[in-house]
Parts: sequence; structure tokens; C-alpha cells
Amino acid sequence: MAANNSVSLSTVGAALAGAAYGQAIDSPSGYGQGGSGYGKRFGSGMARSASDNFFGTFLIASIMHEDPRFYVKRNLSFTQAVKYSAVRVVITRSDSAKLVVNYAGLLGPLAGEALANTYWPEQNRGVGSTLVRYASDIGWRFGGNLLRQYWPQINRKLRIVPRAAEPETTLSDKP
Repeated sequence: MAANNSVSLSTVGAALAGAAYGQAIDSPSGYGQGGSGYGKRFGSGMARSASDNFFGTFLIASIMHEDPRFYVKRNLSFTQAVKYSAVRVVITRSDSAKLVVNYAGLLGPLAGEALANTYWPEQNRGVGSTLVRYASDIGWRFGGNLLRQYWPQINRKLRIVPRAAEPETTLSDKP
């Protein structure tokens, strides 16, 4: 699952978009501008995702017996969906379907950002920069949860994937 997530279309798309945004605001500034700077930003975005997936989705989730997936919960109001998406950043299910602290989802991004200090430009390394990137990762995780919560409805309205091919995992599908 970690390997698939690391090279998924959404991961590549996010790295491309993140690199474009970083290029536009010259962040991190140590990568410079032009094709070389964009390539470094894209590569670091992919590496950060792979590190997060390795530490969170694979290593910590396996050690702690956590299920790192987000499950859609049906028939929620918008307020309930926002709350559910936020809670799932901090709480997840164990392999035995019990509610547990989401160590994989909380510590995986932190470990990935700590590792990123080995290849980020010198001026963008350090505890402060790492914690800013980590906070951003947690915010994006919440946003991703909320998007996943509404993706089945968005998909049906936009007809992105034919209905028969649309897998929909819900909490009620869990044993």
C-alpha cells in the first residue's frame, strides 16, 4: 500500500502542483528557478511523499497494528463530515477495528519531514522549518480526508469514473 501510494496519480499530481506553486513563490529558495529548480521541487515532493508513506503507511502502521486507510462514512451533514475528517487525522482503527490514536498518521509525516532535512537546501532545514512543513502536511491530510469523504458524490456528478467501476469503501464494509 505504501509503495502504491508513493507513485499514485494523485501523489504525482500533488508533487507537480506543489512544485509549480513552489516555483511561483520561489520556495524553497535554495532550489533556484528554471527547469532545474522545478525538477528539484518535484523530486523533493515525491521523496517527501514516499518517506511519509514508508514511515506512516508501512513502518509505524505495521508496528502499531493500525489501519492507515480513511473510510468514507455515509449520510453525514457537512459539519459532521468536517468533524469526522478532522478526528480521523488523530484517531484511526486498529487491525482489529478498535479506535486507537493514529500514530502512523501523526508520526509518519513528522519522520518524513525530518528525513527531508537531508536533501532540502541548507537555509530551509532545521527544527522550525521541519515543524512548519509537518503542520502543513497535517492540514493537507485533513483536506484529503474531507475530499475523500465527498469524492463518491463528486465522481457521480462529474462522471469521472463509470458507476460500475467506482469502488466505495465505507465504515459499514469493515468487519
